[in-house]
Amino acid sequence: KLFGLSDDLAYIDSFEKHFLPSSKFRKIWDILVLIGLVLYVFYLPISFMHLIENSPFTKTPVLLSLQYVLDAFFIADAVFNFHYFVYFEEGLLVRDKSYIHQKFISSRNCWREIIGMLPLDLLSCFFGGRYLHHFRLVKVVRIPNIVNSFQNIDSMLSELNIDIDLSLYRVIKLNIVMITACHWVGCIWFMMASLSMASGYDGNWRVADENNEFLSVKHSDFAGFAGYLRSVYWALVGMSTVGYGDIIPTNIIETTYATFVILLGGLFLPAIVGGLAAYMGNFNIAGKTFQKKLARVRSYLLRINIGDDVLEKVLRYYNFHWSRQGGIIENEAMDKLPTTLRFSVASHINGSMIESTPFFSRCDQSTKQIIVTALQSRVFTPLDIIAKEGDNGFEMFFLQRGRVTISTSQMSLPVITSSSKGDFFGECYLLDSETSCETVTACVYCEFYVLSQDDFKEIVESADERLSVQNSVQHYVNQKKSRYQKMARNLTLRPKCERLLKQKMGEKPRLSSMNLILPDSKLLLLWDTVLLSSCSFIAWAIPFRLAFQSEMEMSHFDFVIDLVIDSFFLFDMVLHFRFIAFIQNGKLVTDINKIKRHYKAHKLRLDLIAAVPLDTIARLVLPSRFANFVDSLKLLKLIRLGRQFHTVDRLFRELLDRGFNLAPLRLVEFLSGVVLIAHWAGCGFYAVARWKNRYQECAGKESSGLEISKWASHHAECLWSDTWIERQIRKGKLPTSGGATLQLYIRSFNWALPTLVVVVIGDVVPVSSNETLYAFIWMAIGVTVNAAIIGNVANIVSNLETDSADFAGRVDEIKSFMFKHRLSSSLHSRVDDFSRYLWSMHQGSTVEDDFIMSLPYTLQTAVLEHTRAKHIRCCPFFDFCSKEVVKALSLCLKPRVYCKGDIICHYGDMGQEMFFLDHGTVEVISADLSTRFATLHDGSFFGETALFIKQPRASTVCALSFCDILELTKHDFLVELRRRQINLSCMMELFNSIHNSNIRRNKAVNENLEISKNQQTKLSKLVQKADDSMCYNNDDEKAKVFKPYSTFRLCWGICCCALSIYTCVAVPYWVAFAESNSDEYSLIMINVLIDMFFMIDLYLRCYEFTFPANTQYEKSQMAVDFISCFALLDVMSYRLSGMKHFRYLCLLRISRIPSFCDEVSQNLNFRGIRISLAINLLCKQGLFYLMTNHWVACVWFIIHRYLERSEKFTWATTDCPFGGDVGDYKCLAKYDPVIGEHNICNLGSMVECYVRSFHFALTTLSTVGYGDISPVTEIETIWENCVVLTGACFMAGLIGAFGAYLSENDSLGMNAFRLKIQSLKNYMSYRNIPDYIQNEIFFSHHFRWQKSQGLDEHETLQILPEPLQHDISYEVKRRVLHLVPIFKPLPLIVQKRICHALIPQVYPKDSIIYSVGDIGHEILFIVSGVVTVTLPSDLSELDTSGKSNAALNKEKFEAIGKILSAGNHLGESCLNSNSGVRQETVISKTTVELYALSKDDLNGICRFMGSDKEKEFKESFLRRNGNIWHFFDDLPGMVGPDKSDNEEQDLLHFPWSDSAQSFNGSRRPTNAVRRRRLSQARRRSLSYSSRDVFRNMFLERRLQRDDQSSRSVVWDPGSPRGN
Repeated sequence: KLFGLSDDLAYIDSFEKHFLPSSKFRKIWDILVLIGLVLYVFYLPISFMHLIENSPFTKTPVLLSLQYVLDAFFIADAVFNFHYFVYFEEGLLVRDKSYIHQKFISSRNCWREIIGMLPLDLLSCFFGGRYLHHFRLVKVVRIPNIVNSFQNIDSMLSELNIDIDLSLYRVIKLNIVMITACHWVGCIWFMMASLSMASGYDGNWRVADENNEFLSVKHSDFAGFAGYLRSVYWALVGMSTVGYGDIIPTNIIETTYATFVILLGGLFLPAIVGGLAAYMGNFNIAGKTFQKKLARVRSYLLRINIGDDVLEKVLRYYNFHWSRQGGIIENEAMDKLPTTLRFSVASHINGSMIESTPFFSRCDQSTKQIIVTALQSRVFTPLDIIAKEGDNGFEMFFLQRGRVTISTSQMSLPVITSSSKGDFFGECYLLDSETSCETVTACVYCEFYVLSQDDFKEIVESADERLSVQNSVQHYVNQKKSRYQKMARNLTLRPKCERLLKQKMGEKPRLSSMNLILPDSKLLLLWDTVLLSSCSFIAWAIPFRLAFQSEMEMSHFDFVIDLVIDSFFLFDMVLHFRFIAFIQNGKLVTDINKIKRHYKAHKLRLDLIAAVPLDTIARLVLPSRFANFVDSLKLLKLIRLGRQFHTVDRLFRELLDRGFNLAPLRLVEFLSGVVLIAHWAGCGFYAVARWKNRYQECAGKESSGLEISKWASHHAECLWSDTWIERQIRKGKLPTSGGATLQLYIRSFNWALPTLVVVVIGDVVPVSSNETLYAFIWMAIGVTVNAAIIGNVANIVSNLETDSADFAGRVDEIKSFMFKHRLSSSLHSRVDDFSRYLWSMHQGSTVEDDFIMSLPYTLQTAVLEHTRAKHIRCCPFFDFCSKEVVKALSLCLKPRVYCKGDIICHYGDMGQEMFFLDHGTVEVISADLSTRFATLHDGSFFGETALFIKQPRASTVCALSFCDILELTKHDFLVELRRRQINLSCMMELFNSIHNSNIRRNKAVNENLEISKNQQTKLSKLVQKADDSMCYNNDDEKAKVFKPYSTFRLCWGICCCALSIYTCVAVPYWVAFAESNSDEYSLIMINVLIDMFFMIDLYLRCYEFTFPANTQYEKSQMAVDFISCFALLDVMSYRLSGMKHFRYLCLLRISRIPSFCDEVSQNLNFRGIRISLAINLLCKQGLFYLMTNHWVACVWFIIHRYLERSEKFTWATTDCPFGGDVGDYKCLAKYDPVIGEHNICNLGSMVECYVRSFHFALTTLSTVGYGDISPVTEIETIWENCVVLTGACFMAGLIGAFGAYLSENDSLGMNAFRLKIQSLKNYMSYRNIPDYIQNEIFFSHHFRWQKSQGLDEHETLQILPEPLQHDISYEVKRRVLHLVPIFKPLPLIVQKRICHALIPQVYPKDSIIYSVGDIGHEILFIVSGVVTVTLPSDLSELDTSGKSNAALNKEKFEAIGKILSAGNHLGESCLNSNSGVRQETVISKTTVELYALSKDDLNGICRFMGSDKEKEFKESFLRRNGNIWHFFDDLPGMVGPDKSDNEEQDLLHFPWSDSAQSFNGSRRPTNAVRRRRLSQARRRSLSYSSRDVFRNMFLERRLQRDDQSSRSVVWDPGSPRGN
């Protein structure tokens, strides 16, 4: 009665169907509600404007009438929501009226709805019409509903599948919020004037605004709309921190409100700009991510020198993948879905396809569903051979989309073309030994779903069902073969069939691609660059002409340029219509008809509009009074500008291929766009002033010349009266004649650019209503532009969008981890060296070519032919393998990167891999590292014994340099050979030959070394000479003083950094503010000493300093250092005056300051002074910001001192900080009309002038603005605009640097830890987790934070080579090895592997570590603290293994005690249990620190041992705990990793340390031996704790009680103790 199913709507009548949530009426109603609320938002503030005034209904009838209509609409909305609008709840349709009422009451505030519906306006009939707007204010209570309305619209858009970029949608909403806020603030500001008059004040801002002699504003303009416009204009100016100063408060009421608005703007604007910046930075994030991935792929393919044809195929595949799936990998997306949902989606896509397959019809429905889910997507490129006749395959193919041809060897032509969804082939591959009877070739890009043979066998578990399916498949294959034989016979016996087939399969002749221009050709790029230059020219020229040229005034040069550009556009149309191929869905289209149709459908209309000279035609046809309209037709040519953005991308891609850094170019590209928009805005601002007064009416007054009427010439007064240009002339910014075109353009641009970047100005302001409206529009746009600058420039400057930022962040995490654990300098150096190599050679990725696995199989093999397949092909073991086997094995190779000094293979390890040396050098050495058997270089291989024989490695392989190695595991090798059914006899024969040869070579080397020990032999002398040569050439023997982390290098780096900064600061200051030549000699001497220092630095860096990548310095930095040293020629300036300009070369050292800072930072990090990457970036940003301020100040004064020496008015002559008039002695400079020049500085010293210059630079660069110091001349204005743009970029960069710093704190610092704890609290509160468990969790996280600041060791060290990871883990956890006696006798490499596998844990006091019956597969080692062990009294909680071992477990704890401390371990029973059920309960008595070693990790470590040593090592966990041996009998069988049945037995034994003891189950010490050990323990018991004495007494009593027992317990006090 209450609910109905959401899918069953048959019983709802036609009237109620309109009220369903998914009905069209409800959707339209939601849109109308949103529109109504938006109108309320804009209408209600207008009521504030008339609150104080006597404004009855008759004054604003239209506005109030619309509001009354809205009131009626919302009353109807309340009725519908309260009584009629049904809703869904948990998938059920709720139709009961009482529930609808409750839903309305709970979701909406009833009192707010009732108040909003009350017609309080009627009360104005009793109180008077002036109070009408007061009663309208109660409608404000409805405005909060706009949030829910926007949510409804968002849901509706998602239901209608309307794809809107989320970032763009949010940008639009934030702009609406900003305009709404300005609207409300402006309306209240308008009311403040009325409130001022009502309060008795003589003046208000409206009166002052209209009476301003410099303004021509009338609030009655635009039918009274101008007053509102000025109010909103003031609101935007004040809230955006622009602060023109043209509208100011005039009394205390207005001042109070203005102060509040400014405070609100200081909070509101950063929120809006920050949100816009974030959204602008994330705009089209999917496309940016795809382009970044594509750039990485392209860079890698070019680096390996792959062929152009393969490169184009790969890029076209990605183009096809993006156009089809938007870059989404289908298999990964499906894996993230829940199981049931994945079944549903897969059934929807492929269910019908499996149902229609004839040989799957006998399977039950559940099997079909699993088959559908097991299908994997595959893509094949055109002309790929999907299946080849006679080959053995492993996958059956189902065609999803595309077209293929099927042929056989019996027929000369492909007889079948398949393009229907659900067509399948390769079904014979489901059989074990059946080969393909057909060749299938892809004609276009084809999408398939494949079912592998292994998946098929796993799914169809029943033998009868599988046999039935295989019989059906065999029958279908036999039918297909028979059909192909008949078709071949028909083609042979009936020639007419062959002719008909040729006609059907034949295609229309195509134009050869040699006659077409390919889309990626260099010729097309050159032509597109010409078009880009043309479009850029018209983008600048057309707005300039429209604004600054007179009507119908056009020079012959302009006409010729326009004619040439129009010719370019027309010629481009012809090329694209006939001669330029294109790529569609990844396929190159060369058919002429398709090219024509594509161009007609997509580009012809817009190109025709832009190319046809409509303005010229209109000028010839239309009369002169339509001149403005004719000129505006030129704007249509700007349509072509949007077509040329792809050309910029192609140019950047070409530069990236040549190794250029695109970040500066991207910054220039973006800033060029900002300047272009400012150019348009400035031209429009001038046009508004120019079109206010008719140009023809003032043309007759040009003859009056320069005669001044009031404030300018007659012509200028006529043309520019009541415009912003009039104010510029009055202020002396422009001459009385109005100025030349360039002067006017500079002044208009000086308004546009600061407005767009939201910088405070004040010398150019709007003075009329038209200009106010125009300025308001551009200021609103300026907020978005400023946000775009912050969003894009911050990302570029702080390097947040590049792979280098991600890699640098990961390296910084590693350094933070090493700094926290205070690791040795050698490890720091190795990490630094490896990170440099990894970035320079592999762009920071250890699996740089992982994208290959996502390519189609043919492209995979094509790429691997240039990288991996050559190693398989050149290896003699695989000479007998076919091409398919070589391709398959090359796919199995895994890339590895090793650091210099890493041991790749350890002597005695049970090898599981073979290695191919792609790049680098390794040496093969003996077990004791004293004998070098061989040195291997690029293309070599080693470790091949592991693939063929199960025996320990016979030698150690160490990396002599950074090595790129490909690894082939034994498991992958055997799987491929087993699948391909290859005979290994030839391979084994060749292996034995090479293996025996290596044994003989190593034996001969050892014999020669033995002979060389005799000093009398010739061989001894040769070896000694070689050793001396190696010692002489060893780079590691350099002086320690030149090592990277030496104290000398730290001091030298600080000096380099300081002297570079001094040079870059002193030289500009000396040029700008040098007072005399008296100190020139001393300055030159200082510069000479600095230059000599840097010459020594150049020598040291080239020849003495130890550089991990010396070639990198030679390529990128040495040239700068070398050229800057030529500044030393400045000493010759006394003899040759022109030589002093060489001093400016030293300014090139500014580019070296970041590298010097990084060098100092790395040295400080090494010494324990942690400087993170974000802090380093922030410091460099701050340093360069201060230096830029200094440079701007110097250039600002250089302009005054050198470039404007003869100008009467400059910024310095008009800047009077101590009062006085312009030209007075109190100004910075004074003009002398006698000599026609001004002096340099009027103040007491040049330092004071420098302070004023620095004040201008700081206020402008910081976007605070200026007013006391402003440009006067054109060159000063141009420089000021450059400074404004630079300042906007610097502020965005500082925002990005601070953002990176805060982000680092949020991801790594204390803030990240607090956020993690808070999220854990929320989750545990939601799950109602008990308090004691919460406390344990929080305690564990606090412990991890104290240990390593929350960094996960394995995740942090993931990019490092495995040997380096082992070394770092060994340094961090070495104390665990000292505490646990079992680990001490192990070889060093085994200890390192164990340390890498240990996971730290901590438990507070009285915590349950684990209980009986818990599942656990880890062994826990106690490092600190004490625990108690409780054995179960009820064995029902144990599994079978636990019950059988219960007695042994009890005896064990009777022996070692139930109180365990450091050095003991727990949970070792998991080694002989599959289930992992715990056999005891362990509780902490103090705070306990544990390290866990999982069973899987232990098995992984043991796989490098022989089976005997593995057994002994695992038994040691069961026989010994801490220092006590507690079991000597045969142990029950332990559960280890699965062993392959076909692997051979061990041939050699693992070389254990001599101190290790071997325990065999058959050996048991006698009672005499046990008593001797006990007596030794008694004699030494005084040196140990009381607990040890108690254990000795316990052992003695046990021996007396059971002297004949076969078991005994011995504690060896000679072993080191745990704590």
